[in-house]
Amino acid sequence: MNKNLDVLEGQQIVELTEKLTEIQNLKNSVEKMQLEKKDLFHALILGIIEVIDTYENAERYIKEKELDGQQDSKKIIERYTSVYKQFIRLLHKNGVNKIEFPDNRLIIGYCRVVDKEPDLKLPNDTILEVVRNGYIHGKELIREAEVIIVQN
Repeated sequence: MNKNLDVLEGQQIVELTEKLTEIQNLKNSVEKMQLEKKDLFHALILGIIEVIDTYENAERYIKEKELDGQQDSKKIIERYTSVYKQFIRLLHKNGVNKIEFPDNRLIIGYCRVVDKEPDLKLPNDTILEVVRNGYIHGKELIREAEVIIVQN
């Protein structure tokens, strides 16, 4: 009788070990799928951000060349602005937001300084210009903002 119990216990231990291994494998698969999903989301968001950058660069170019006063340019800007706004709404809908600088000050970890300029009227690390917007998803950094700051 004890021998049968020992065999039964041994079989149960083997079965439990197999089940635990299966559960661990499923857990690993789920974690891998979650990471893949996050990577795909991140890649998609970066693609949308690149389209937004293209619009912002084109708009900046048109204004710098003072082409925004021409009727044709105004029509083009109006048409593309609606697409731009749709992309911005899509980002917001998915929890992705532009990094804001309420005090116009450098935020370490969220910015990459691409240039420094002196300005005795302003304190160091004041942002003079955001060259390329940065984005966050919740507290996760999607892309750093590229900025020009004051350095005296």
